[in-house]
Amino acid sequence: MATIATKKTKKAEKARKSFAVQLLEDLIFDLMLNTGQAAQSREIASALEETIKLHPKFIRKTLYYSDRFDSEDRRWNLALRLATQLSFEGSIEHALRSYGKPISLQALQNEMAVVHRRTVEFFDDLLLQTLKSRTKYWQTPDGLWALSEWLLDTSEKDPERCLLRNFFLEAAEVRPIVDQMIETRMNPDRPAVEMAISLVRRAEEPLSNKILSYVIWRLRDGELDPVEFFQTCRQEPRLLMLSGAMWGLQEFIETWDQELKRLSRRAEKEEGVEWADEDEPEGPVVITPADLEEVYKFLRRKKSPQTAAAMAEAIFEYQPSSRRLQESVDALMAGLALDSRFIRVGRQTWALPDMMPKHIDKVPPALLPVPVVVGEDETDAELDDEGLEPALISWVHDPRYEDFGEEQEIDIGPEQQPTDELRNILLFDHWKAGTLKVRVCDRRFYPSESDLVCAIFVDKETGKSYPVWISYTSSLIYGLENWYAARDLTPGAVFSLTPGSMPDEFSISFTDEMDPLVTLSEERIKELVRVRRETAKEEWSVLKIMERLAADHKKGMPFMTLWAEVNVVRRTTRRAVASDLASYHAFYQRPPGSDVWVFDERKVTQGRKKTKRKYLRR
Repeated sequence: MATIATKKTKKAEKARKSFAVQLLEDLIFDLMLNTGQAAQSREIASALEETIKLHPKFIRKTLYYSDRFDSEDRRWNLALRLATQLSFEGSIEHALRSYGKPISLQALQNEMAVVHRRTVEFFDDLLLQTLKSRTKYWQTPDGLWALSEWLLDTSEKDPERCLLRNFFLEAAEVRPIVDQMIETRMNPDRPAVEMAISLVRRAEEPLSNKILSYVIWRLRDGELDPVEFFQTCRQEPRLLMLSGAMWGLQEFIETWDQELKRLSRRAEKEEGVEWADEDEPEGPVVITPADLEEVYKFLRRKKSPQTAAAMAEAIFEYQPSSRRLQESVDALMAGLALDSRFIRVGRQTWALPDMMPKHIDKVPPALLPVPVVVGEDETDAELDDEGLEPALISWVHDPRYEDFGEEQEIDIGPEQQPTDELRNILLFDHWKAGTLKVRVCDRRFYPSESDLVCAIFVDKETGKSYPVWISYTSSLIYGLENWYAARDLTPGAVFSLTPGSMPDEFSISFTDEMDPLVTLSEERIKELVRVRRETAKEEWSVLKIMERLAADHKKGMPFMTLWAEVNVVRRTTRRAVASDLASYHAFYQRPPGSDVWVFDERKVTQGRKKTKRKYLRR
């Protein structure tokens, strides 16, 4: 019993897969019939998204194994459109059999024009005359054309002779199906369409119109009009017509959709199979105007910059493993460079003009340091390096903490040469703005093919992608606010960037490391914001801000910590803070020569050290 049950289960699974794929083929056929054009797998998958979302690889696999479709110039088309060797009448029959459903005269006329390379008007009278003069075709009451073989021929009144007349070549296969359905108990007085719904539901799979008609004809003792039955079924919303003039139920669609999605997931993982790539012809890849037009439409559809590799895969339908993919990418890059419609925004990324973000060539005002105004009292006057303590000099020139207004201070030594990893320290102003400074030491890490780069940052831990814009004009990376929020970062967070697996892609990672010098707690930020409100009421000098903040650290604080806090209150360069520390008696190192600075309020009245005056920058 287990063996029989297993066989039945496998048979049911096979039938479910077969009918699910048939439904997909019908959807694609309708799509191509309505557009009148060949299409690529990705285009078809995109067009079907509102109905069912399937991977382009599965679409390609379905088309590859179907007799109803064929490939032409890297695109898929209806096979009937490529059957140019058929006669006119042969192509009519082929079109009806390929579609498998009643079709309008206009649609059939359009297909004949494509197959025979004639104008549509050429077939105005010829097509209609041919259809009307042949018994193999018939016209439905609502004006569509169909094959007569889809209808039951009831000219033989004897059940056995009627069976043989309609199913002579398939009699051995059809007879047990018919006998099983006739044995079911069913009231023959019910409407024929209701009987049809019950029979299909009991079969749990679609049945051909001809078999269904014969069973109902038998159950009703020959009382059935085949044309009326066919038309009534077409108008019944619970029934679903599949190609081959088969009747299923709308309620089957949910199960078939699930099966198609399962098959799609499996196809997505398949590699090295014969259907995975289109034909790979020899010779150089040639980018045609039609290819560039398709790129344009592809970008319009995506509404965001795309890499040449992604576009080459979409246009040429080569898989990443294809030997032709890189050739296609190189050829496409050259073609795009010559077309003014496209803008290069990365090593391999391209965009359309209207995709370019606004205002990314400017630095947000909140990121710019407030200029030091040297008045008569010279309160915040900056010192040259000679006037700074050695510990301060190293911090002023440290490339790791570079922010705006400090580019000229950075001296990249051998240890700061290009590397495969960038370590970034999140400063308060960039945390608030959702940006990241492109430091002098970072420039060789990022793509340099264009002044504006559209890149993808992929979170190493979560795998989520974040599109960003890298501007060499403003020396900023825009669009990181979502990642900062997603990882719950705070000022002082240390994160790293490494090259990704694709051009213009980077892996971004945060492992809970915090920089001990510039980390700011939530409570401290709130206090600093309150100080900022105080400064807004009157113009405070940098020195006054430093004195106010340093007073909260009785045991002293490192230079970088003081600078980080000052920057919450007022954007200030490191040299400005370092100059005030070095210039005034109220600040001193404890112990001498260390990086801990203590504020002594009692010495505020002593003012600037006279020995520092000769180092003032004028």
